[in-house]
Amino acid sequence: MNTKLVKAVIKQIEDKESLSDVYNHGAIGGFCGFTYYSDTVTFFRKNKKEIVELAEDMANDLGEDVTNMIKGFNCLKDYELTNSQIGKVLYGRFSDSGDNSTIMNALSWFALEEVARYVCESEDNI
Repeated sequence: MNTKLVKAVIKQIEDKESLSDVYNHGAIGGFCGFTYYSDTVTFFRKNKKEIVELAEDMANDLGEDVTNMIKGFNCLKDYELTNSQIGKVLYGRFSDSGDNSTIMNALSWFALEEVARYVCESEDNI
């Protein structure tokens, strides 16, 4: 796990103890710094490189294409997103509107949940 991303998530959530709630219930419950698109889109933009690397590594471990993996996120299941839309957010230039904000939010939640898992399963890594 990328140490920079771990520190960024902990700084954003403001309360490291909340990570156990994220670990047990997921990001969708709403957590400080990860509730509003204004927060999650900014978080994604600041940590895009690390989030994309994390997503690519996980997709590779699963033997899956990264865009298909992201399309399968529970928080995106009600959206009809294309691989191209997701690819533009991951690798291209895009605006902060519409589906792009939804994808950036999902990727910020992904980072939050993965950092929570990492911290809770191996507390000595922080």
